[in-house]
Amino acid sequence: MDNAMRSAARRPRISRARWESIFFRVFLPVGVVVNLVLGILILTGLRPQNWSDWLQVTTGAFCCLVAGWLAAAAWSKAYWSRAMKRQVTVWHKIADTFFVWLEDAPLPPEALTQLKTSLDEAVPVADRR
Repeated sequence: MDNAMRSAARRPRISRARWESIFFRVFLPVGVVVNLVLGILILTGLRPQNWSDWLQVTTGAFCCLVAGWLAAAAWSKAYWSRAMKRQVTVWHKIADTFFVWLEDAPLPPEALTQLKTSLDEAVPVADRR
């Protein structure tokens, strides 16, 4: 029994990036579809005549609003993730070009060491990928 508990505790947990990926690929689209279907079902065939009927229409409209909001959030996350990835790629190319140019420039070794130290202070090793 004790070994079973230890092996369960040692199992790798789902990383945050993996969980976000699952959320945005599975749960978010399902939530959007469910909310949209609920909104449409509530709104279809309703002919509001009194205030309680209008509450039902409002509830359906709210479900449609939530579905649209979730869809917009998913689109926004995907769009900005791609945009950030493009920017990071461009800046990596700029930095690589800059460092190749620095390697070819006749600089004293002390200046390069100072530059490396400054960069290490600005971007700690744990933050680099």
